[in-house]
Amino acid sequence: MAMEFLDHLETFFTDFWWLLYLPLGLGMLLFQYVQRWGVLIVSGLFVLDGGLFVYFLGWNIIGPLLLYGLLPSHFLNMLIGLLIYIRKDEATIPPKYQARLPLRSGNLKLKNIRRGISIIGSAGSGKTESVVYALLQHFQKHGFCGVIHDYKHFEITELAYPLFHEQGIPFHIVSFDIIHKRVNPIAPRYLPDEESVNEVSRVLLENLLEQRESVAQGSSKFFNDAVEGLLGGLIWMLRSHHPKYCTLPHLIAVYQLLEPDHLIQWLSQDIVAKAMADAFIAGRASERQTAGVLSTLANALKKISTQRIFMALSADQVDLDINNPDHPAVLSIVNHPKFETAYSPIIATILHTVIKQMSLRGQRSSFVLMEEAPTIRLLNMHRIPATLRSYDITTVYVMQDKAQNDMMYGDKASRAILSNLSYQFFGKANDPDTAYYYERFFELVKKPIRSVSKKTDFMASDTRITNIEREVGKVRSEEFFRLRQGEFIAFSDGKDRKVLFPVPKAIRDLPKPTYPPNSPEIAANFQRIHLEVKGLFQKQ
Repeated sequence: MAMEFLDHLETFFTDFWWLLYLPLGLGMLLFQYVQRWGVLIVSGLFVLDGGLFVYFLGWNIIGPLLLYGLLPSHFLNMLIGLLIYIRKDEATIPPKYQARLPLRSGNLKLKNIRRGISIIGSAGSGKTESVVYALLQHFQKHGFCGVIHDYKHFEITELAYPLFHEQGIPFHIVSFDIIHKRVNPIAPRYLPDEESVNEVSRVLLENLLEQRESVAQGSSKFFNDAVEGLLGGLIWMLRSHHPKYCTLPHLIAVYQLLEPDHLIQWLSQDIVAKAMADAFIAGRASERQTAGVLSTLANALKKISTQRIFMALSADQVDLDINNPDHPAVLSIVNHPKFETAYSPIIATILHTVIKQMSLRGQRSSFVLMEEAPTIRLLNMHRIPATLRSYDITTVYVMQDKAQNDMMYGDKASRAILSNLSYQFFGKANDPDTAYYYERFFELVKKPIRSVSKKTDFMASDTRITNIEREVGKVRSEEFFRLRQGEFIAFSDGKDRKVLFPVPKAIRDLPKPTYPPNSPEIAANFQRIHLEVKGLFQKQ
């Protein structure tokens, strides 16, 4: 009876030999679900399957099939399964978020740029023309929109403009000495509620007062809060009752025109504005307190009370909702190292408004590129990269040294900012503390160390050799001092690699400005704003 069963079984598998692949197929399915235990499970099924066939059919019959059929196919299937598992996470990421940056030899792949990118390198390390330009090429190729903070007076803008102009994406330039486009970061459409007014007034004031990581306490905190509330009340009054004149130039003109009593009376007309400025209004009985608040705000606003800044901020020509599918655009906000004190507060306010408008689901893929990022202070910057990632926005954070970021935000907040940026590019370092900070990003490896000690006296000499292993950083701090221009050590997707970027053959170009620096319209606009504000209160 048993022999007949074996004869039937041998005949069956001779005719239907392909059924032997079913256990392997089942094993591959288990591999997809069980993942790391899949290889062991499939191997176990193979051994069990082969053992049963050998036991029932004999090695002479099943041996050749196992050796030349099942075993090679098992190996190939395992290899394919491993490749599928390794690439499974990449398959779910759209190609536009997988950047390939060209190098002198080969390329560097960033699997998901939405995780954020930080680029740190001293002056002259080649940050702009290597990493930044390669990222701009990727953004242009995939039709990204976004915002650029160009610190070095059109250095990035003249690289980015030809790229995006060729793609047909509208490219807007906001600068304050050579005026191309005019923008209004406190337009009523960007301030739907009291919270948005409080936030924008805080960002503007923190940058005007050049507040750093130290938190104000005592009387200093009271004055800062009172000034912030007064500024918020002014914005709310213009937004709610005079939306046509809700611009920073008109706000400054209103503040400079009204006497303290008249200002308090005007703010008290609106219950919300009065609540915002209540600390200032309630202190009117104290002349010193009132004078302190008024002088603090006056000293802050005088930095941006210039004719060219008034010209750049007194019209709403650029829609800051730049990643809207209906009107996508790239916005470049140009700073100037010579006038950083005046321009940075305005740029921070514009960037704050842009980021708030971009933070919506279902918008176009976009980027926020901040060159010399520590020169401006944004509200809750340590949370911005993680928040923007949810809206398909890539954050590119560029700076010369980590110490600059520590000075602006403090050590803890600075670490929080950089820890939210998954891709790190470390260029040449000049500071030992910065180089040591870079070193700690890389894994520890065991390095053999040999020490030799000699002891000599008049009778004899003794030499001892000790071999030990010590854990040291895979990339030592002194290596960052020797990096060349365009050479970086990149830390991406859990791997580190020294990369050298080629010198780009970039086209540099800029559109013609709308208002050159000596345009007579700039002075005429300055006079017009003050006349409009005077007329506004004469009617009352």
